[in-house]
Amino acid sequence: MRHEGQWILIEGPFEPVKNANSSANSSEISVFWPDFYELEGKPLFQGTVTYELKSSDIQQICESYLRANAVSDGPQSKILGKAPWREPLQEHFATALISMLAKIKDGEIQKAVPAVFARTAQTVSPHDLAQMIFNLSKAPETLHVYGFWQNGEGVLGATPEVLFDFDFGILKTMALAGTCPKSESTERESLLKDPKEMQEHGLVVEDLKSRLAKWGSVKTEGPKILELPTLFHLKTDFVVKCHATPNFRKLTEELHPTPALGVAPRSAGYKWMAEYPGQEGRRGFGGPFAFFDQNKALCLVGIRNLQWNSEEAMIGSGCGVVAASELDREWRELFQKRLSVKKILGLEL
Repeated sequence: MRHEGQWILIEGPFEPVKNANSSANSSEISVFWPDFYELEGKPLFQGTVTYELKSSDIQQICESYLRANAVSDGPQSKILGKAPWREPLQEHFATALISMLAKIKDGEIQKAVPAVFARTAQTVSPHDLAQMIFNLSKAPETLHVYGFWQNGEGVLGATPEVLFDFDFGILKTMALAGTCPKSESTERESLLKDPKEMQEHGLVVEDLKSRLAKWGSVKTEGPKILELPTLFHLKTDFVVKCHATPNFRKLTEELHPTPALGVAPRSAGYKWMAEYPGQEGRRGFGGPFAFFDQNKALCLVGIRNLQWNSEEAMIGSGCGVVAASELDREWRELFQKRLSVKKILGLEL
């Protein structure tokens, strides 16, 4: 994980943390990467050695590995950047969108966030990992680089969204919802003046205000526009001076998923979204990705990533559906988000 210019690398083998559900936080750094739909009962992992490195160190390590382990760049290359991708079906997304709009019309929900996935049968090699990490080392500081892999499956990406950042009594988080691809910015109103995007954003803000109030006084700043390499987002920052240090695992379970990735209101539940077509293998997309120790924690929202196992690799994207959502506009946004992942990983040649 890269945070504020510092890289934290943990070397395996990884073992599940004992008593991970207790009220005490572990004194050693642990990694938490559960499935989006299943947090309870999922283990925290601890490795054997922890390193703190600079971006220049990461780049040097990756370059040395790539020089020593060059691969063919021909037509039969197994480089992930040359792999054919199977894009998600628009009809699958349309099914989810129509269903969600009906729920909104009936007053069951105000917002929901469907996800779609592009897939390739080519999985991730050590060479691919080294090249992608090298590319991510140059990602702007507005993105948090993160990854975890073991036993033939893993995740690697760069997310703009933080579920929470806790540092000795101060809890920080954000509402990040409302999107405009840069390619469309000259044709659309500013996000700050777009009623649909502002409504989507406001639902996340109000949800977080109510959730965070139990921990202390909540201060907000925003909304403002966050600029990323290929996208603009609406962002509101939150700061809470906490009465006590929370149990980080339980705090994660309490905050996930905000309406930025789940459903508003939360009382409507969110696991029903798993029944829409094309959701196979979602695993951790949109879920928490966290490093915890005793008094500090950084929990990211696991978007803008590549996931893989021994059979396939996949890139997901999601969009917020509210009453004013339109199929074509949301479908373009979903594509632009996946494209931003390919570009930052170096998979878009």
